[in-house]
Amino acid sequence: MRRRRSLYRRVYLHGVLLLVVLGIALSVVGAVLGRDSRFHMSPSRTAQHVAHLLEPVPAAQVPAFLEQAADMLNMDMAVYTADGQRLAAAGARPPRPLAAEAAARLLSAGSSRRDGHLAASARVGADRYVRLRSRVGEGSMALRALGSLVVVVLVLALVSIPFARAIAHPIEHLSTVARRWGAGDLAARARLERPDEIGELARTFDETAETLGRLLEGQRELLANVSHELRTPLARMRVSMALAAEAPPDDVARHLSAMEGDADELERLVADLLTTSRLDAGGALALQRAPADMGALLDEALARLARLHPGREVAREVEPTPAVSVESGLVGRVLDNVLDNAAKYSEPERPIAVALRPADGGVRLTVRDQGIGIALEDHARVFAPFFRGDRSRARGTGGAGLGLSLSKQIVDAHGGRITVDSQPGAGTTIAIWLPA
Repeated sequence: MRRRRSLYRRVYLHGVLLLVVLGIALSVVGAVLGRDSRFHMSPSRTAQHVAHLLEPVPAAQVPAFLEQAADMLNMDMAVYTADGQRLAAAGARPPRPLAAEAAARLLSAGSSRRDGHLAASARVGADRYVRLRSRVGEGSMALRALGSLVVVVLVLALVSIPFARAIAHPIEHLSTVARRWGAGDLAARARLERPDEIGELARTFDETAETLGRLLEGQRELLANVSHELRTPLARMRVSMALAAEAPPDDVARHLSAMEGDADELERLVADLLTTSRLDAGGALALQRAPADMGALLDEALARLARLHPGREVAREVEPTPAVSVESGLVGRVLDNVLDNAAKYSEPERPIAVALRPADGGVRLTVRDQGIGIALEDHARVFAPFFRGDRSRARGTGGAGLGLSLSKQIVDAHGGRITVDSQPGAGTTIAIWLPA
């Protein structure tokens, strides 16, 4: 089993990595572009340092020393006497001498003074002073800072590309698949094998698409089945009406009885559809419960079975049971569906076994037929909406495939259980348990 990697952890670690890269980039940029910035940013201290070094230098060696210092510090320099006479200079644009009053104040009161953002003066002994000015102007300093920023941003942008792509690519893929699915391509699936949140999202999308695809397929099958089931009794009713119109008086009652049976079939189909819609919309919260005797409900269901399937033999085993709190109409529909399925999917000469007895603090009903059974591969779909176990006999047996699905919804809404045990060719047993 692959270890799950958290996307949150990857984002966090990427942020830490960016901070490390930022520190390295700033260090490199500072070393390359700002190696002499400490002198440019503090010209007064630089002037003091140069003045201190100049004091013991003989007058003849001052020009050479000044040239060396100017090249090393990337500055223009000049040394003046108290009356403004230049003793030595270095650089393309040596600073001009101070005004007499300013020079006098520098020599008498202080060791250095700042003459601007990138210029300064400092006293050398009692009667000399040195002036210096950076060769890098304010514009150049701004360009250096801007260049440093651009370099750092570019480095961060390049480092972020793989991570951004790793997140954006699967999300783009999911968006494309979602658009395909929304456009009607129900076979579209993400199929992203990733051990993080994006992979989990893709798997959830695929599972949702699979479920919705099955529901849409079921709805199409429902529409086809319901169309057939509505058309068949309507056609029979039309034929019965035509025959009744031309039949002698003694045969009219027979045709009217056939029409009544067709009308009952239509009413039952519509009722099943309405009940399914009601339960899907939360009808379980509004059940009209009342105490009921399951034995009496079973007797009524067996009476209806006898009318629909005359002569069908039923083996009954009924014991006294406690009352149940149910909506009798819905539970009666469950019994009708279960008994009708047992009759439809087994031969008429084979009896249906019905047993009702108390069990586990409630009532247990089992209905067992000796019919065709349900294929093993269909067991997981028995209670799915629109499922029909015997597709080859679907038109002969009738029904839209809602019986067991509707029965499970009703039993679940009452807090009960319904199970199916079936073997192909050996019959099917349906067990229903309802709490007392």
